Amino acid sequence: MRVLVVHNRYRSAQPSGENAVVEEETALLREAGATVELHSVESDQIAGWPAAKRATLPGRVVWSRAGAAEVRRAIAGFRPDVVHFHNTFPLLSPAALRAAHGSGVRVVQTLHNFRPLCPAATFLRDGRVCEDCLGRIPIPAVVHGCYRSSRAATLPIAVKDALHSAIGTWSTAVDTYITPSEFARSRYLKAGWPAERIVVKHNTAPDPGRPRPAYDGGFLCLSRLAPEKGIDVLLEAWGIAFPDGGQRLTVVGSGELEEPLRRRAASLPGVELTGQVARERGLEILAGARALVVPSRWYEVFPRIVAEAYALGVPVIASRLGSLGEIVIDGETGLHAEPGDPRDLARALQALAGDRALAERLGAGARREYELHLSPKATTDRLFEIYAGMTGGVRAAESAPLAAEGALR
Repeated sequence: MRVLVVHNRYRSAQPSGENAVVEEETALLREAGATVELHSVESDQIAGWPAAKRATLPGRVVWSRAGAAEVRRAIAGFRPDVVHFHNTFPLLSPAALRAAHGSGVRVVQTLHNFRPLCPAATFLRDGRVCEDCLGRIPIPAVVHGCYRSSRAATLPIAVKDALHSAIGTWSTAVDTYITPSEFARSRYLKAGWPAERIVVKHNTAPDPGRPRPAYDGGFLCLSRLAPEKGIDVLLEAWGIAFPDGGQRLTVVGSGELEEPLRRRAASLPGVELTGQVARERGLEILAGARALVVPSRWYEVFPRIVAEAYALGVPVIASRLGSLGEIVIDGETGLHAEPGDPRDLARALQALAGDRALAERLGAGARREYELHLSPKATTDRLFEIYAGMTGGVRAAESAPLAAEGALR
């Protein structure tokens, strides 16, 4: 099978889980015998554009003729059986999806986030979950300047989402959409996207292939230090659960809240903020942890760190919110806590701190879940299954006009 993978890479200054997933998935496809060509464009190049060209960026976000032409050329040169899109923002635009569709090949897109439904891509506003634009013209996003806290930056994304919904790009230019979780799929279905075209394939992580060391490394939170990640809730919970110490919490990562979180952590016994560390070092710390803590207060689509924890047999304490309520199975692979509730999170921390047998049982359940559903083999097999499920080279959508659909207003 010949697969053309298309991805607009995010800026290198912003570490991207999506970039890592695309690279890993491409490598796994090749290892499994597919002939794969990766066509990527780099958001980093925008910084080097002359001012006149940068002024065209808002229009390119809505409809990039250059992006569509690039994809047509890549298809003509490689002649794939399947074109698999990941991110098209900002340089390729959804026009690239229509260009691929018009070339007569089967088209797949992985929806790593919620950008077609929410200009911020996160369903998050002012530190809280917000669905004001779900299934609607995204006027509230523009009013609130949800993308980069800027109405001007938000407007072209809102126009893009509204336009491509109105002309049927989402409903006719892609044969199959992939979401990393059933929860993410549910948001697209709520917005009126066609259920028969949206399937689930989880993210994966490499199999470490080594036995898990002793559970002597305390608790770990490995995260960007941003408001939506709930690290402030974790620190408050820690003070409730272990006011006199006796347990250890390591917080790995950096971000806008690093300094205030450091000040708060300094008053809590057993808490260490390491800042950003190399990926290999982060996984070493994770391997020895009693549990990974993911206290998010927003809709995580499928945090890769959960798959990495499961691969190591590390249980996860997570907010009962978004995909975390789905991929962390309460009492089997980890424990749930109410999002934004430090007392309930303290309860979960105390439960695992005081029960080694529970930690071991949940860790074994995590590893079992990884082997069954999240391993590279399981997820790659699932991807080939999705490719094979698209009938021949002829699409039912091919004869449908690219026009507005009432379900996608």
